[in-house]
Amino acid sequence: MGIDYQGRVRCFQLANGESLQNDGNGLVAMPAWPDGYGQLPRHPWRFPDYLETPRLLFDKKRGRPARDLEAQDGFWYVSRAMKELLERVEPDACEFRKCDTVWVSGEPGPEYWLCSVTRLLYGWDVIDFEASRGLTQQATPNGLPRYDSVFVTDVRFTAELANFPHLFRVIGLGGHVFCDQFMKDACRAADLKGIVFGKMAD
Repeated sequence: MGIDYQGRVRCFQLANGESLQNDGNGLVAMPAWPDGYGQLPRHPWRFPDYLETPRLLFDKKRGRPARDLEAQDGFWYVSRAMKELLERVEPDACEFRKCDTVWVSGEPGPEYWLCSVTRLLYGWDVIDFEASRGLTQQATPNGLPRYDSVFVTDVRFTAELANFPHLFRVIGLGGHVFCDQFMKDACRAADLKGIVFGKMAD
């Protein structure tokens, strides 16, 4: 599950990225794995303690209209409709921070939320290694594996996973967000814009 990057640049940008943290890292928490790779609960997709509320500056001349799902630095910007769907379908999978939004004219902008998928699963618990195509494992300094695949859609999950989460990330597969058919159907039924779904390996 991800962002449809086709088309023009979106009409808004993060206006105060350099002042969100003392280290100037914008939205991203650093170091990514402060307790060691794969060691929870602190992980790359957590929200750091921002010094300010993320502020989005909207300008129609900049690009296309904003959609229900936009992305930056491994996080999402979501509309109220998208936030409400995520909270209804998978209430424990995401965290949200409300953004300040403003048009260049000074008028208030549309409601948007910074969102992160924070449900993380370990690959050895959910990946069907025999069924996955071209998947290799590399050991990290602390012994936990990192997985490499030419196409993430070639990864196959175990049958048991079908009975558990609707939305998640897998430690070792980068920042990719995965969802099940239930989440996909819910997004399409709600006619949400800006979302693409990749088909996983058969």
